Amino acid sequence: MIRTVTVSERTSPAQQSAPATLSTTRRPRTGLSALLLALLAICQLALVMPLHAADSVFTSTTAIKEEVVRFGGEGKLFMKGPVDPYLTGTVVTAGLFGLTYLFDEKIRDEFAGSHHGVMRGITDGANAVSNPLLHLGVAAAFYGAGAMTDQVKVMQLGEEMGEALLLADGATFVLKGVIGRGRPYQVDSSTSYRPLQFKDGYDSLPSMHTASSFALAHVVAAKTDNIYGKVACYAAAGLAGFSRVYQNKHWASDVVLGAAIGELAGAAVTRYRSAPAGSVTVAPMAIEGAPALALLGRF
Repeated sequence: MIRTVTVSERTSPAQQSAPATLSTTRRPRTGLSALLLALLAICQLALVMPLHAADSVFTSTTAIKEEVVRFGGEGKLFMKGPVDPYLTGTVVTAGLFGLTYLFDEKIRDEFAGSHHGVMRGITDGANAVSNPLLHLGVAAAFYGAGAMTDQVKVMQLGEEMGEALLLADGATFVLKGVIGRGRPYQVDSSTSYRPLQFKDGYDSLPSMHTASSFALAHVVAAKTDNIYGKVACYAAAGLAGFSRVYQNKHWASDVVLGAAIGELAGAAVTRYRSAPAGSVTVAPMAIEGAPALALLGRF
C-alpha cells in the first residue's frame, strides 16, 4: 500500500536538408501508417466496450496528485541513478561513448552515399516508428484504453511508458540545446559545437529517438517474462539507434548516450514502482497553488 504525507509551505524545437550524396526522394512511411492504424484500432475498441469510470488522471484530482508525486520520486531516482546504483554502468557507458566519439567521422563515412534497397526500407520504417511523439501517443492510447475499460494492468503499462518517456525525452531535449553539437549532415567535423544557441542542425547529442526507444523497451521488457520478448524489445530499440546513424541523422556517440539515458529513465520508473516496503522518497508538489513537499513511500 502506498501512503503519502504532505508538508506544505505556503508562499505569497526545421531540420536542414541532407547533402547531395543522400537521396532526397520522399518515401511513404508505411511503418508509421500501420502503427497509427493500430492505435486507432485500440481507441475504437476502448470506445465500444463498457465504461466503468476507473480512477485516472482524466477523472480524479487525487490520481493527478498521486501521479505528480510518483513522477517526482522517479525523477529523483533518474537523477542519482548514474552514481547510485549504476556507477559501474556509468563508467562502462562513458568508456563506450569515448571510444565511439573517436571514430564518429569514420563511422559516418562508412555509411555515406545514396541508400537504396532493403536496408533503406528497414531504416525508414525504424526511423518512423521511433518518433518520440509517436511513442507518447502509444503510451496515451494504452492508458486511455485501460482507464475506459477498467483494465488496471493496461492502464498502468501506459502510465509507466509515459513516465519513462517524459524522463528520457525531457533530459535529451535539455541536453541537446545545452551541448549544441552539430549533426553529421550539418557539419564536417564531429567536434563542431554551438552550445546554448538552440540552433537547428546543432542538436545532435544525444539522440532523442534512441533514448525514447530504449525507455519504452525497458518498460515493456520489464513486463515480459519471456526472454525472447525481452530480446525483441531491445533489438527494436537498437535498430532505431542504428537507423539514426545509417541515415546520417546522428553521430554514433549520440546514439550511445541516448540509449544510456533511455535505459536509465526506464529503470527509474520500474525501480520506483518495485521499491520494497519501508522505502521513502521526497518529491515536490503543489497544493492549491502553494509549493509543498510530499513524502511518498511503501509501509
